[in-house]
Amino acid sequence: MPALPIWQTIPLFLIIIGILVVVHELGHYLAARRFGVEAPEFGIGFPPRLLTFWKMNGVIELQGKKIVIPKKFLLPEGVQTGAWVTYQTEDQNGKQVLTSIAPIDPQARGSAMASQVQLLDRGTEFTLNAIPFGGFVRMNEDDSSSAPNAFVSKPAWQRAIILVAGVTMNFILAFAVFILLPMMVPQMTLAANTNIVRVNPGTPAANAGLSAGDVIVAVNGIELNGSRQKMADALKTLCGKQITLGIERPNPRGAAERFDVQLTPRPFDDPPCIIGVAISQDVGAKIASVQPGSIADKAGLRAGDSLVRVGDFTVLPTNALSGLLQDENALAAHVQNHYKVNTIAILRYIRDGEPRQTKITIPAGLPASEANLGLSLRFGFVPAIGEATTQMYTALTSVPRAFRDLFANMARGNSSGVVGPVGITQIVAEGTPSGGLPFLISVIGVLSLNLAIFNLLPIPGLDGGRLVFVIAEMLMRGRKLDPRKEGYIHLAGFVFLLMMIFVISYFDVTRLLAGKSPFGP
Repeated sequence: MPALPIWQTIPLFLIIIGILVVVHELGHYLAARRFGVEAPEFGIGFPPRLLTFWKMNGVIELQGKKIVIPKKFLLPEGVQTGAWVTYQTEDQNGKQVLTSIAPIDPQARGSAMASQVQLLDRGTEFTLNAIPFGGFVRMNEDDSSSAPNAFVSKPAWQRAIILVAGVTMNFILAFAVFILLPMMVPQMTLAANTNIVRVNPGTPAANAGLSAGDVIVAVNGIELNGSRQKMADALKTLCGKQITLGIERPNPRGAAERFDVQLTPRPFDDPPCIIGVAISQDVGAKIASVQPGSIADKAGLRAGDSLVRVGDFTVLPTNALSGLLQDENALAAHVQNHYKVNTIAILRYIRDGEPRQTKITIPAGLPASEANLGLSLRFGFVPAIGEATTQMYTALTSVPRAFRDLFANMARGNSSGVVGPVGITQIVAEGTPSGGLPFLISVIGVLSLNLAIFNLLPIPGLDGGRLVFVIAEMLMRGRKLDPRKEGYIHLAGFVFLLMMIFVISYFDVTRLLAGKSPFGP
């Protein structure tokens, strides 16, 4: 399918980024308010301000009493923590509500009517701003402030919780998305097979006459059954030695012709032994449940396997660039439309990361209730929680390898494998036409998880970098680094992050100008 036009892509991109940032900032805001930190503004987008769509009541403490400041009450200039004022209140539903207040000259503070402001929280204004790129929460973070509701006045453990609350909300959003998606659409799994999609020139495979479309079925007489891992294990032990590969090649009549070729694998650094081919992957839809006594059950399929194809039906449509898979309803419709007589079909599936296949008999006139072969590719709520937990665990445990690969690729001048704003925009443009709403939701989930992980890194300028200073303060029993020096360190971290974004964006733009897709060739 053609990509979305730019006038549709940009708004979608801004909405996605806005959701991620607003959810993140909401975490900071809720934690700050829970610990009594003043937060005068929660903004959607960045200034200039367009409008204030909601305002919360404020609180002022005078003579040890907390008095409500109505949200429409305008405080005069000069009313701040420590100032001397005169004021009047009235009782509303058992609460003292401010009706008037005026600052007075400090020399008049001896007056019986004068009171000192012990705490001032003006309430939070929720604003919509002109630059539609994320959002912010404005807290009282003045390092010189002595107000009891300032961020710096709170204990270190409370400040630490406020700092991690943003990434916590992003983790929660990602987890919620990963629960929702298996209930909406089939979940994709991948398994490398032995189908050749490209032969590199000048390699052992090219010299042996192999071509794209061939399938490697055996190594020295050992049947592979479509397992790339078996092939790789066999080749590792045979580097530099002549071997015999069993090959199947489709002929013009659609059948497969089998023949043998001899070649010598070439020792190499990574992978350790190559023949010079690119191998495709099986794309499967994870099976949520199998109906007992059904065709799939009799074929040995079970929950947790992944369906790849049944005959000429594949779960991944040819135009599904984003990977939105067909479900059991599409399978049932295909079976009813194409299997009018008793038919023996090849059922291909993935189990424990390995491609497998078996033969099934699809009887003629299969009832509609059985045409899905007894398979369900959508998860219920409780199983979806298990799927989400697995996805979160897999993502978190792969972080060290991902960063190692990132810096290794950048050091070699190759694409980092990470996308920035330009790459995300391209992903949205190319994936949305075929993936629709589920695809956009999945993008939000993946980006939210990545944002949470990235923000926890101990890099100055990020939440994780600020958290390091708070933890250091706790370890040093309350001793703080000079705020100016800490500010310079965070500024240096911010410059480093801008440089990283520039490098990643360079690769994004290069890929875009070359007409390449972030989804692969």
